[in-house]
Amino acid sequence: MGELFDPRAFALGMVALINPCGFALLPAYLGFFLGLEEDDDEKRSIIRSLNRSQIVGLSMSAGFLAVFGALGLFLAGTITGLQESGWLPRATVVIGVALIGLGIAMFAGFQPLVSIPKLNKGGGSRSVSSMFVFGISYAIASLTCTIGIFLSAIGTGASGASFVERFGAFVSYGIGMGLLATVLTLAVGFGKKGIVNRFRSLLPKINLISAFVLVVVGFYVAIYGIWSEQVLDFDADPTPWINSIVVTVEGWQASLAGWFNGQVSIFGRTTDRTTFLGWSFVLINAALAVAGLIVRQSSQQPQDKVLVDS
Repeated sequence: MGELFDPRAFALGMVALINPCGFALLPAYLGFFLGLEEDDDEKRSIIRSLNRSQIVGLSMSAGFLAVFGALGLFLAGTITGLQESGWLPRATVVIGVALIGLGIAMFAGFQPLVSIPKLNKGGGSRSVSSMFVFGISYAIASLTCTIGIFLSAIGTGASGASFVERFGAFVSYGIGMGLLATVLTLAVGFGKKGIVNRFRSLLPKINLISAFVLVVVGFYVAIYGIWSEQVLDFDADPTPWINSIVVTVEGWQASLAGWFNGQVSIFGRTTDRTTFLGWSFVLINAALAVAGLIVRQSSQQPQDKVLVDS
């Protein structure tokens, strides 16, 4: 489990969901898929709305996992090959500098826009397949604006990381993005249009927030590449201030991993937090699904009784 789950990539995947390339369209898509325009009369119960939110969130999450799982299978070995050839640290520096430049451009007003398929192109219905397609489209679009966060989760991992560990980082990144998307979708289903309106109020700030994140992450990606190059050269000591930053950030990452892997006691049985949180998510969704089934059956009973009496 430790090799397949990367707490750092998981947390960064949650951060990456909020990006200017796709976030502007997320409220409109959630409103459409959840059918909020049909719920003005509040006929749909909270349980049934949450059930619909489950379907939307989990279908989108499956699209995220399809993208990052495929990338993991394709790039995990490639990254290892670049590392063994000595080119990975240099490529990391170049990418980090490019990210800083993009962040500065966004501070100056540049807004990166990526086209996501319109509702009439693979997303015109409220079917599970349409939601899945949107999840794939959103994941691909998000990479344009969050490549720095993505590389900090994947490309700057431990130098001795195995193929399985790198693949696990890709999957963990997708799970993090999907989990937050599912939670937001459940919040929309519970809070109706009020949550969607709050999403829209964030849009003017997303570009500035993303610009700041790009500059910070780009700076770290660049100095990590320099640090990696110095560490690989056994005749040179890493630059003290660069080594201090990298060691500090890796300490934060180790603390995050330690929290997820820490032990908790549940009803006298000890397990790690990752397992506990995973099963909690599964059980909550299962309970909502059962509650929705009960609500649907109870709503059909009075009509059935009238038919029998007549």
